[in-house]
Amino acid sequence: MKGLFITGTDTGVGKTIVASALVRYLKAKGIRVAAMKPVESGCRREGDLLVPLDGTTLLEMTDSDLPLHDVCPYRFVTPVAPMVASEVEGVEIDERVIMKAFYNLQKEYDFIIVEGIGGLMVPLKEGVLVLDLVERMGLPLLVVAANKLGVINHTLLTLEVAKRSGIKVAGVVLNNPNETSDISSETNPLVLRRLLKVPFLGVFPYMRTLSKEELLKGAIKNLSLEQLLTED
Repeated sequence: MKGLFITGTDTGVGKTIVASALVRYLKAKGIRVAAMKPVESGCRREGDLLVPLDGTTLLEMTDSDLPLHDVCPYRFVTPVAPMVASEVEGVEIDERVIMKAFYNLQKEYDFIIVEGIGGLMVPLKEGVLVLDLVERMGLPLLVVAANKLGVINHTLLTLEVAKRSGIKVAGVVLNNPNETSDISSETNPLVLRRLLKVPFLGVFPYMRTLSKEELLKGAIKNLSLEQLLTED
């Protein structure tokens, strides 16, 4: 079973954008791919249903009719870290529920993309971090970082945590959060290529809308993804 766990160096760095582009790339290769977002906070309420923006985006990108619960088992309205949201809303996060959904997708699909919540050290509940979820799933890590000032430090810190935990890192992707550039965004890719001891897979361009066609074009043109399909 192949797959990737996509983590960020922070929240709002572009994990869903890169995950969506990867899904479209894999589908274009004829690979049966599933995607999941184990926990999402800041969901929109529609009647009795909590609608996760990231989770529904990933589901749409896979062209799947999977139940939303299989894609995003835990959904919260409160826009804070999962541990805090679960305490505020009185719903305990049970990682066994997440793993059951994960294993079910493993049985049915050839490749699974799991989008994390923020970064590796985000708490799901007391004593359980996103990092622990990565370890339980046993997937290689893809680090997504926003191409802006501070990203070098944030990226190196994330990779250090992964290294100390013995987690394999498949690569790093920079995501452009803005249409405009500055000296930082222009030099970050060059510096990271020099400093990283894991593959630097490219810089994903800023996108106004998440068009399936444009995401695929962006992935093919800007990212070195073929090695992700050949590595065990």
